[in-house]
Amino acid sequence: MWFIPPLKAVVSPLLLWLLSMSSTTTKPNNKQTTNNMDKMRILCLHGKTQSGAIFRNKIAGARRKLERPYELHFLDGPILLDEQGRGMVDGARCAEQNEKEMESDQAPPPPKTYAWWLRDEHGQHTHVREAFEYIKKETKGQQYDALLGFSQGGTVATCVALSGILPGVRAVVTAGAPYVEETFEIAQELNQKPTCDGLQIPKFHLAGETDAMISVDSTKALCDNGGNGILEVHEQGHLFPTRAAVVNRVLDFLEEALVVEAGEKTTEP
Repeated sequence: MWFIPPLKAVVSPLLLWLLSMSSTTTKPNNKQTTNNMDKMRILCLHGKTQSGAIFRNKIAGARRKLERPYELHFLDGPILLDEQGRGMVDGARCAEQNEKEMESDQAPPPPKTYAWWLRDEHGQHTHVREAFEYIKKETKGQQYDALLGFSQGGTVATCVALSGILPGVRAVVTAGAPYVEETFEIAQELNQKPTCDGLQIPKFHLAGETDAMISVDSTKALCDNGGNGILEVHEQGHLFPTRAAVVNRVLDFLEEALVVEAGEKTTEP
């Protein structure tokens, strides 16, 4: 008759200790989870020829500060661009691009880039309405407190706030964003709720003094037409500033719009 010793007799004390440590370290940090759930959420919209990931990396200096009090979500635009920056809205061209990528035995293709709308040969902006519909679809069931956008994404962010398709938005931050009349027209068409006055949402617009792509005047027009806006001109070019002084002013603006104002509303009789 065989004798089977008890489990503790055959398992070394060291192994038992390691097993107990692994079980304790895999437990979720309830405090950390709660803190993440309590953070206000900001939807970030990139510029043309970027992506959510590229935008996230480019503003790394600002992002690290913003992520302390806020949860940032980066969304890709709806229109895939080819290597020449042309919109891949034609299915045949999309298939051709994918085939080239699969057949290539050389270096991996460059990161995919996107746009929110395009411009045709007559200078007219196209696929603007689709950008609003795309954002509404991709954020379904999500709640966002603010929008942050660069270049095209900043224009979209401003007009999404005006349209009311994201009713929880209470602040907008943009950088290097132009005034585009078509986006305002679509926003006005979509805003069918008289109780939603996007013009009253606080907006903070940054413009580059040496920006060779988007003039300060164009961003000023965006600010003037977007309502309740602050325009600040920085000394850099076409970028989302990551210098500490500018980022701190962005944080001050968001705190005033989201935290202080929310606190005042809750204390009103």
